[in-house]
Amino acid sequence: MLPESFAMIGAIVGSLGGLYYLYETIVGKTQPNRITWLLWGIFPMIIFVAQRAQDVKGLSWASFAAGFTPLLIVAASFFNKKAYWKTEPRDYYLMAAAIIGIVLWAMTDKPNLAILFSLLADLLAGIPTLIKSYRHPHSESWVAYTVSALGFGISFLSIQAHTFENTAFVAYLFILNGTVAVLASRSRKPERAASSFR
Repeated sequence: MLPESFAMIGAIVGSLGGLYYLYETIVGKTQPNRITWLLWGIFPMIIFVAQRAQDVKGLSWASFAAGFTPLLIVAASFFNKKAYWKTEPRDYYLMAAAIIGIVLWAMTDKPNLAILFSLLADLLAGIPTLIKSYRHPHSESWVAYTVSALGFGISFLSIQAHTFENTAFVAYLFILNGTVAVLASRSRKPERAASSFR
C-alpha cells in the first residue's frame, strides 16, 4: 500500500496520458469518438462532486482529472479533420442509455448511488471506443491509455480504506484504460477500410 499522498501523483500521471491523447488528437494521429469523450468528461465530474460530498479528498482529484482532459479532447477534435471519427447510430443509443444514468443520479440524494449510476453510464459511453479500439486499433493511442492506466493504478494502490466511494471509480478507470491500451496496441498499421469512418 502506498501513502495516501500518492493518490495525487496517480491523478497527475493519469492526466499525462490524457494530455498525450490530446496532443495526438491535435496533430491528427488519433480519431476520438466524440460521444464517448464528451460523456467521459461529464460523468467523472459528477463522481467528483459525489466524492467531495462524502469528504473524499485526494482520490477525488483522480476523478476530476479523468473528466477535465476528455472535455479538452472533444474540443480539439473539431480543429483537425484528421481527428474526426464518424459517429454511428449505435453510439447515440449508448449515449441515451448513459444519460439515463445521469437521470437516475439526479433522482437520488445518496452519493454512492450517484457513483454507481455514473460508473454504469461511463461504461456505456465507453463501449463505442472499446469497439473502435478492437476493430481499428490504429485509431487509438495505446501509449496514452497505458500511461493513464499506470496513473490510476498508482491511485488505487494509495487507497487506505477500501470503501465503495474510495475504490470503485479508480479501479474502474484502471481496468478500462488497461483494456483499451491492450486492444489498441495489437496493430499499428492503418486499415484501408477505416477511411470510410472519417
